[in-house]
Amino acid sequence: MKQNSCAIFSDRNNRTFFLVENVVGKKIKLNEYRKIFRDKNLNKILKDEAINESVDAFIKGGLNISQASVSSYVHRNTLIYRINKIKKMTGLDLKKFEDCLIFVNMREIFRMVVKNNDV
Repeated sequence: MKQNSCAIFSDRNNRTFFLVENVVGKKIKLNEYRKIFRDKNLNKILKDEAINESVDAFIKGGLNISQASVSSYVHRNTLIYRINKIKKMTGLDLKKFEDCLIFVNMREIFRMVVKNNDV
């Protein structure tokens, strides 16, 4: 499968940086994360409330688009568009559990980085 060349996670190094085993219980290296979060497209996605609410609904719906659209009162096609937008910009396919977990970790780290110092 061909990855988008502008995707943040086009290589495994950035992808593994956000895996749970590399984040939980370890000191976060803010400077290294800040480098990743300087990407304007990634910042847009991580700060976009509508996208983040859709992701939360998608997760609560068991990664099921139909359940997520019903519970969040968002049209199914809108939800699909938002999930595909994340995939296009980051390279993470939220329909895959591991990618979804990476995105959630990334979002939480982003919030901690922004809280400590604006990116």
